[in-house]
Amino acid sequence: MILDTIILENFGAYGGRQEAELTPEAGKPIILFGGLNGGGKTTLLDAIQLAFYGPKARLSNRGRRAYKDYLRESIHRGSDPGEGASVVVRFRRMIEGETRYFELSRSWRQGVKGIEETVRVLRDGRLDDVFTDHWDEVIEAYLPSGIAHLFFFDGEQIMELAEGGHAAEILGTAVHSLLGLDLVERLDTDLKVFERRKRTEALDAAATEQLTQLRGAIEKLDQEQEQLANEEGALVNQAGRLAKEVLTREETFRTEGGELFLQRTDLEKELVELQRQRAHLEGEFRELVAGPLPLLMLDSLLVKAEKQVRHEREIRHAHALVEALEERDNEVLAMMESRAIDADVSSTLSELFSADRERRRGIAQEPLLLDTSDELAPRIAHLRSVVLPEAQDQVSRFVERITALSESIARVEGDLARVPDSDRMTIVQAELELARRAHAKKLAELEALRAKIDMLRRQRAEAETRLDKIGELEGDARLAEDDRQRMLKHSQKARDTLQRLRTRVVQRHTRKMESLMLESFQQLLHKSGLVSDLRINPATFEATLIGRDGQTLPFDRLSAGERQLLATSMLWGLARASGRPVPTVIDTPLGRLDSEHRSNLVNRYFPNASHQVLLLSTDEELIGPCLDDLSPYIARSYLLANDQKAGTTQIQPGYFAQ
Repeated sequence: MILDTIILENFGAYGGRQEAELTPEAGKPIILFGGLNGGGKTTLLDAIQLAFYGPKARLSNRGRRAYKDYLRESIHRGSDPGEGASVVVRFRRMIEGETRYFELSRSWRQGVKGIEETVRVLRDGRLDDVFTDHWDEVIEAYLPSGIAHLFFFDGEQIMELAEGGHAAEILGTAVHSLLGLDLVERLDTDLKVFERRKRTEALDAAATEQLTQLRGAIEKLDQEQEQLANEEGALVNQAGRLAKEVLTREETFRTEGGELFLQRTDLEKELVELQRQRAHLEGEFRELVAGPLPLLMLDSLLVKAEKQVRHEREIRHAHALVEALEERDNEVLAMMESRAIDADVSSTLSELFSADRERRRGIAQEPLLLDTSDELAPRIAHLRSVVLPEAQDQVSRFVERITALSESIARVEGDLARVPDSDRMTIVQAELELARRAHAKKLAELEALRAKIDMLRRQRAEAETRLDKIGELEGDARLAEDDRQRMLKHSQKARDTLQRLRTRVVQRHTRKMESLMLESFQQLLHKSGLVSDLRINPATFEATLIGRDGQTLPFDRLSAGERQLLATSMLWGLARASGRPVPTVIDTPLGRLDSEHRSNLVNRYFPNASHQVLLLSTDEELIGPCLDDLSPYIARSYLLANDQKAGTTQIQPGYFAQ
């Protein structure tokens, strides 16, 4: 099936005639609608489902209202109820190998006797009376209403499947509808009614009266269950709207600096501590500067001083040696003369000795400028090679630490400067808290209502058990006709056969569904090692994840985003298992997902969810990088422009300004 056009006329928020072309293009399956909250996105999803399913449609804001009351209230407020409203969907699908074009029109108006509804179906441009008169049977045969939520759903439905306790119920309903087991259930129920009637044909008046009372009690319980189911639907819608309100308030709190406001006290404490640490380091640094550190600026003078000290040590040594050397030289020359050494040798040595003494005498006569101890030179050397380098290293470390602390102080001071006004944030925080309390209260009401529904189910099951027991006891006692017994036996055998059929059909097809769900989950999550298997209990329809270690992986071990991807993959897997080439329509597609999981849906799910995908997005979902990634797959886009003063929404080409 391909949806080609949708036309809304005075439906909900849409005033006048609004039309959108929905035909996808080759390689571009996505039709993108953008609209603010309350601007008509969910109404568009409702319109498609209403056109196809009428009273059976799962509508977002119908609640406990009767179908015709819903139709009356869905007529645009600014229009004449006598003219009414309508939804037209043009689509095409293959029938016996040929493409057939359809125009489905559902219109209603306020007449003299109340709401008058008209359904009309054109096939290949001509009115088809058979399809028009039997449209409910036609659409149920092609796409049963029980599995429509696999193709038409919103973010809140994903949240309920991911976080609620009704995942098994949702999966069970979908699997039964996919496999046609709702017909088996209906037949089983009909056989039970048949058996009860046969068993009670010969009952006495007292037993008949008891049976009548039990049946009346069961009928009353059924009515109460139906009423509570309607109330549950209304509470689910209200809780969904409150959840969106909480999300909006949280976003406002974040954008206005709420996180910094909450961290203000910690930031002030951190600033005081950082300033204390810097002051302490600066004190130690001053102590270091008060020591030998300034001598680093006199390194060249220290070198000269060390050299001068060593030179003056040579002067003192030369002064002591001059007299001793003169006496020694005279003794050597006298000894050489006494031994008749050659006169030239003696003369040469005499000249050498004389020159050496003169050189040393010249050194000895130099002035002592410093006249210090000889120990000063090694001390200066130690100061330059050890003490001052260590002090310089300490300076570097002090400067580095003080600089780091100064940068941290500047960062904290900047954060404190950005802390918003406390009066404004008190108001924003109070609004957020009120929204959260309202949401929590509504969830508590929903939980209490569901507990009451469960109690009614148990009461009805107990009443049915008592009804069966009475029928069995009295029937066994009074049943005389062989024909009646034969019918009862065959009916019981038929029910047993149906039970075995139901079990085997579920077991036979569950593995394929598990495989498709797991494949979809791994494709969306892109962590093939996190989950190695996904199993569905064919009796309870509870889903179980198996980790890479072969052990059960509890759902609460997954992050919130991973659970939402799991819920999406379940719907995707079931839709693929249905084998029906039906478009997918998703309202509020990204919900509360973080950026990583949003990217997974945008890149791996939306372009592959179906051959035609309608996305109904807010201005906070498919924007920026997400929109850039999705652009190659978008055939056309529309903006749901809402005029709050006029109370109308118009469908316009384009999208939110980036």
